Amino acid sequence: MTAPERAPLGAALALLMALFALTGAHSPTLVAVAVAVIGALVGIAWPALLELPSPLGTRIVVGGTGVLGAVGALLIAGRDGAVSAVIIVCAIGVFASFVHQMMRRERTRLTDSLTGTVAGVMLTGLGSCWVLAQVAAVDKAATGLVAAIALGLAVTLLVNATGLPTAVRVVLATVLGTALTVFLAGALAGIELLPAAVAGLVTTVGACGAHLLLGSALMARQPAASLAVAGAPVATVGVVTLMAVNLLA
Repeated sequence: MTAPERAPLGAALALLMALFALTGAHSPTLVAVAVAVIGALVGIAWPALLELPSPLGTRIVVGGTGVLGAVGALLIAGRDGAVSAVIIVCAIGVFASFVHQMMRRERTRLTDSLTGTVAGVMLTGLGSCWVLAQVAAVDKAATGLVAAIALGLAVTLLVNATGLPTAVRVVLATVLGTALTVFLAGALAGIELLPAAVAGLVTTVGACGAHLLLGSALMARQPAASLAVAGAPVATVGVVTLMAVNLLA
């Protein structure tokens, strides 16, 4: 899967998140399913992307953290300390990463394997913030804000599929993604221009950065590894979405 093919996959995942965000009372469950799927995809692809030893264990730990985070966030969202649950899930994933290394029969490249697995755990674990954001948005009647951010993200990743030079592509993706986020946040959730622009800018810059960073890996063009390049920017933006809902809605 080449670079132009990866970005539409990420854009499709972001578009799916936006559609789920607008489905009403059942939207948190659907968003949790999407987050679990993204976590599983990233987990499957992560060891191939970073060329890590003991790929099976890394897939289980990274993908399992994403699924556990999505389910856990859905079960405790709306309660006091819900964000702490995400931190606990990430901590469990880090602990599992150490256990994985201790159980390996082949003892080579332990540092590479551990740090790479922990990085994947943090990525998929924090993706569960999408679920917390959606639950909060339902309570505040601000699901349009979640959809606006997700659609801005989709446009950002879609522009990254073009064959333009990297600098031009990043600037264009940032401008168009931010502009769409601002427009939709105002139209769907009544968010004022400046805070919507800040949310859109953080979303698009973060997504472009994650896409460029992971896409620069030597194995990034391989079919399996490309799944992580596509899913990681979507998971990353979950934190931004949760902050936007809590601060702006």
